[in-house]
Amino acid sequence: MKFNLDLANINYIKILFKDRQGSAHCIKSAIKIMGEKEIYACTKYEEGLIIPAPQDVTLSFVCDNGLYRTKTRLLVVNKEDPYIYFSLNTPDGLEYQQNREYFRIKLEEKAVISFVTEEEQQISISSITHDISANGVRVVPTKRTAFPENVNIEIQFPTRTISVRAKFIREDEDDNIYKASFCFTDIAPKDMDYISQVCIKKQLEYKRSTIV
Repeated sequence: MKFNLDLANINYIKILFKDRQGSAHCIKSAIKIMGEKEIYACTKYEEGLIIPAPQDVTLSFVCDNGLYRTKTRLLVVNKEDPYIYFSLNTPDGLEYQQNREYFRIKLEEKAVISFVTEEEQQISISSITHDISANGVRVVPTKRTAFPENVNIEIQFPTRTISVRAKFIREDEDDNIYKASFCFTDIAPKDMDYISQVCIKKQLEYKRSTIV
């Protein structure tokens, strides 16, 4: 698809880059200027955030009608507290990826679902995540449960624990495995970005394994 997106159509962009050790990271930014040759974007500075430049990156455009992705070149990174500014080559074209921003990956991590019953009893159900995206999760509880509409979910990733408010969507069962699906209703932006990075890394690992 020819690159013809208008600033008015773009909610924000995501830059998938590599650190000095070669590990992939993703940062969300706002576009300030988009010209024929260069894109200027910025994001709030975070302590410890180091983005080597120049380097080749994957650039995603998050729009109302979906997600578009392309490859381009990150040219310059400048820190001017409280922001970091980026200069990137404007890509020649881009590819429509999906009609929503978040993609789902298979992931098994410990999770605890907590809620209060109508009798004001505090309940906590242990579970394992089955798959996850930045806007929801499907889990395999240790026992079948009648979940209320609103719950709290604590997901224990290897490097951090994330606690979110979530809405119960549905239950299903396949291969004799009971699963429950939830949509996040209150999640910190930094936690959403962390889950997005986990999903991106897992997707890259899968692509590498299929190539090999």
